[in-house]
Parts: sequence; C-alpha cells; structure tokens
Amino acid sequence: MSSFAIGILFLVSIAVLSAGLAGVLRQLVFVRRARRVEGRVVSEWCYRMFGRTRRYYRVEVELSTGQRAQFRSTVTSSPETSPALGQAVPVLLIERAGHAPKAKIGTWLELWFSSALLLFIGSIGFLAVALPSGSSI
Repeated sequence: MSSFAIGILFLVSIAVLSAGLAGVLRQLVFVRRARRVEGRVVSEWCYRMFGRTRRYYRVEVELSTGQRAQFRSTVTSSPETSPALGQAVPVLLIERAGHAPKAKIGTWLELWFSSALLLFIGSIGFLAVALPSGSSI
C-alpha cells in the first residue's frame, strides 16, 4: 500500500474515532442530565430496505407541566426487537424552561449504538494502519 493511501486511512480513522468519542461524551452528558420517565409507543412507520422490514416509532411522554409531547426514535429497528403499539418504554427526558424538551428512548441501542459503531470502525482502521506501520520500523 502506498504511503499516501496509508496516510489517508490514518486520517479517516482518527476522524471516525473522534466522532465516536464525541458521541459518547454527548450521550454521557445527556444521560446525566435527563430524568427517567415512562413513555408509550403511539405509532410506527415501517419500510423495507435490503429485503428486511425496518421501522421507526413515535413515543408519547407526559411532561412535568402535564402536557404531552411526542418524539421519534432515532435508530431503526427490526420488528423482532421493536416495542408494540401501546407498549410502555423507558424514556430519558430533559426539560428546560424556554426550550423544547429533549427525549430519547432509554435503551442501549437508542443511546449507544451509533457511538459504539463509530468507535469500532475507527479502531479497526487505526489498528490496520498502526500495526503494519509499527512492525516495519
């Protein structure tokens, strides 16, 4: 492999690792500030991709003011792992005066999957560059 390609792979790996770390830090701050509430799945949106059925779902929560708010899941899931309509799900919720509420479904997949995937891909790329480069010195 040329040194130019190795350099590009190294830079891309560092960028992906940095994005993964930033995602982990952002989620840690969110989890620390949020309070746990219970939400209910009120609707779903299904579609097919690569021969598999995927779906997003909308969850409704009650705010501390008594009002109800809805939000959409950020990670698609397969029908086997998704909650059913009307099912209760754990929700992490941040309410601040003058700002719209922020909410995420309190599952590992919803909170950490994207960051974990970026960290894994970045680590593999980094190791692929670092190990062969270090052994040739």
